[in-house]
Amino acid sequence: MKNINRLLHSIPIPGRKKKVGLALSGGSTYGAAHVGVMQVLEENCIQPDIIAGTSAGALVGAAYCAGVPLHEIETLFRTMGWPSLLKISIRNSLSIFDTQPMEDFLRKKIGDIEFKDLKIPFAAVACDIQTGEKIVLDSGPLAPAVRASAAIPGLFSPVEINGRLLVDGGIVDNLPIEQVYSMGADYVIASDVSKHGVTTKKLENPFEILLAMTYIMQARAALPNEDECDCYIRPKVSKYSSWGFKEVPQLLEAGREATLPHVARLKRNLRVK
Repeated sequence: MKNINRLLHSIPIPGRKKKVGLALSGGSTYGAAHVGVMQVLEENCIQPDIIAGTSAGALVGAAYCAGVPLHEIETLFRTMGWPSLLKISIRNSLSIFDTQPMEDFLRKKIGDIEFKDLKIPFAAVACDIQTGEKIVLDSGPLAPAVRASAAIPGLFSPVEINGRLLVDGGIVDNLPIEQVYSMGADYVIASDVSKHGVTTKKLENPFEILLAMTYIMQARAALPNEDECDCYIRPKVSKYSSWGFKEVPQLLEAGREATLPHVARLKRNLRVK
């Protein structure tokens, strides 16, 4: 059954606090909105016990689970730039850009750590480009797993892990709700910053065209169902660019604005004062 994990974990156990899970979608630089969502949750004492993320959601989730404070993750987005994360792919003909600098950047910011070292259980979702399989990364080195989860096919270089050639998980599971339930969550909050339907932002460069193609694939193969989780939060991001970092402040605010209407119900359901 599609929602078997949710059904199993929805059975209340007397005297036990609900385990809160957080699912973070992909969405390129729209991932900054996740930070706004999480800031509002944290300000209201709603702390995730388990996190799973895809692509940009994997980046935010990994940093948070590694113990990086949200204000520092916000600063990362505000100061981030593609020149420091990418280089033109010369040897690797499978992509336009080599994202090894992105992996180096992650190691510098969150440390050269493994999943087992994280303060909060975390999983990143990727796709095996040769088989089309969904691959859940939850062990081994953290940085290459995040890089693999965010490797947009054709644009960013695939990442080889355990003999598999991995790319962006958004192709197969862009909002890993079921993954969070399977990790033991009783109550799942989902933050969805992916594009659905028609964008209201004029496409301005070839990279945004490639991203738009990726979003179309995601919508057809991995469109999330908000009824599959306990609380679905969808920041309004379609009018902003999903490629550049200039609109990060607006994306952060969009995340906050989308979360605030849910706070009262969340605190009531999770018995948070």
